[in-house]
Amino acid sequence: RQKAGQMWPPAYFMQDGAQFVPTRLARSPWSAGTIAGGPVSAMLAHIAEREVLNPQMGIARFSVDILGTVPNQPLDWTAQTVRQGRQMQLHRVQLLADGRVVAQAHILQARHLDTPAFPAPHDYPDPHSIEDASFLIAASMGGAVRTRPVLGSVRQPGRGICWFALDGEVVSGITPSPFIKAALFGDFGNGVGSATDARDWSFANLDITLQFLRLPVGEWLLLDAETHGAGNGFATASSIFADQDGIFARGFQTVFVAPGMGMVE
Repeated sequence: RQKAGQMWPPAYFMQDGAQFVPTRLARSPWSAGTIAGGPVSAMLAHIAEREVLNPQMGIARFSVDILGTVPNQPLDWTAQTVRQGRQMQLHRVQLLADGRVVAQAHILQARHLDTPAFPAPHDYPDPHSIEDASFLIAASMGGAVRTRPVLGSVRQPGRGICWFALDGEVVSGITPSPFIKAALFGDFGNGVGSATDARDWSFANLDITLQFLRLPVGEWLLLDAETHGAGNGFATASSIFADQDGIFARGFQTVFVAPGMGMVE
């Protein structure tokens, strides 16, 4: 996977003082001058984890709003706790370009308590029973995102199921946590379970939401995704997220549908 002379592990961002500078790997597949939703989501999770999250509470929801395009340039950030209570806490993290907020995340945390477990059933195959194979096209992070497809492919519209492993870093020199990896892969649902061929219709994200049952564990994370729309310019991608222990989250995306490169005259 690694090319001769390529830095390893690759990263989406370099830290320069208080700013985060995107590398070429963070570039959006829809526009060279912007940053893809996955690196944006993962960066917001990285900042939240380091600046505001309470390690004594669980992460129940992680939601991202992409406020237009996120320019491919050094980004500033802010982080604050909006609500701090004993039962729940709400945090907000923002990314800024030239003083303008371009993306933000809200993270809901809930108190820990021993309660009955009622896990969601699943019958996904173990990732170690599947060989590595190409699934992604423009989001392989220079070979640092490995895929083991179960169903479908990125250029085959319809439901897709795939195991993912991340060998790269979100911020250079810092190993991403399972939470940050889930935030990155939360952007992949509309590609894994695409409803259209990207050469005909593009499907950029407007938002990303992950609702956690628990945080993931292990190297491999699975997405089981589908996209549905009513033919009115936007659609919804929904995903089930699992690790080897079972389902850990559900994900949702609002997708902006527009003519793809193959339809532009």
